[in-house]
Amino acid sequence: MRTDPSSPNTIDALAEYKIRASKLLKDFTSADKRRAFHAAHRLASLWPDKDAKALLADKASIQRKHALAVIAREMGFRDWRHLTEEAHVELPAFDTTRLFPPSTGFYLNAWFTTYEEARDALGARKDRFLFPYRRQFVVCEAGLLASLGIDVKDPDWDLIGRDWAKPQDAQAHYRLNQKLARIVPPLPERRRPKGRPS
Repeated sequence: MRTDPSSPNTIDALAEYKIRASKLLKDFTSADKRRAFHAAHRLASLWPDKDAKALLADKASIQRKHALAVIAREMGFRDWRHLTEEAHVELPAFDTTRLFPPSTGFYLNAWFTTYEEARDALGARKDRFLFPYRRQFVVCEAGLLASLGIDVKDPDWDLIGRDWAKPQDAQAHYRLNQKLARIVPPLPERRRPKGRPS
């Protein structure tokens, strides 16, 4: 479903992304070496042949357009132009089964039949996330999400309590839904063995 691109929600979202880009640039030029290195690492994702140290050695080469491009990519878009064209497209509810393809089977996920058990297992740990999975619930590691290209340090995770089943903040949950729907690939369709009737 498409919403009006000129709606306040679209403007607010774009303004938020621009603020994030400004913060990224501010961090990059910060005197705090850890902040600057983390920002440089994010910016270096734009170039296959550059790393954080190379960017920090030539800070003048980084412009606002680079920060905007990084924010767009982190949100699941190709670039800033793609974000401005498509940010107003409302995506359907994210199917959380997409988070658990066979390639992620080696992560230590805890499965539960009730939400209450899963919630107890999640506790206050910052490195765990709770998701519904069909009629069950799963508490997964941050590494699983990161392996799918999801930013586990996105502040929206804390706003929802890292709980997708019963999020504490509806707006943060909506934003995460839009991000994950763009970032996480759909699960491959199962192929029937040849010669078997359908």
